[in-house]
Amino acid sequence: MINVEYVNPFIAATLQALEVMAGLRPTRGSPFAKVTCVAKGDISGVISLTGDDTVGSVALTFSEGLARRLYSSMVGEVASTLSREVKDAVGEVANMIAGGAKAVLVQSGHSFRIGIPVVVMGKNHLIDHKGVMPCLVVPFQLEDDTFWLEVTLKSR
Repeated sequence: MINVEYVNPFIAATLQALEVMAGLRPTRGSPFAKVTCVAKGDISGVISLTGDDTVGSVALTFSEGLARRLYSSMVGEVASTLSREVKDAVGEVANMIAGGAKAVLVQSGHSFRIGIPVVVMGKNHLIDHKGVMPCLVVPFQLEDDTFWLEVTLKSR
């Protein structure tokens, strides 16, 4: 199983990023191991994590409706589709989460770089965590909608 020391900073960074960037306060659900590459949502921001002693990735997956709501909360404009702006917002939130978690993990002696966010869209799209397993999924609830944080991170 993935080390909780690696996952908790991503959970905290997720809660902080959504609060600061969009004024949203999700609640965390129970984590579970991911057994397939298929994403649960319609749009995902994925960031690679590489370093001398650590390798992995983080993904944040939203339904289309929640991604549009996130964008609207961030910029104050309504988004009726998964536009380029909505894609950029999802990528930026994923980047903020990776950066926030990295800051905590570096303090505890881990060294890694975060990659440029890649945003993947579509029903049943795949998230390839580059063979780094296990992958832990943490669901978050925002009213009647769910989004998912996926974390894979291990020491080499």
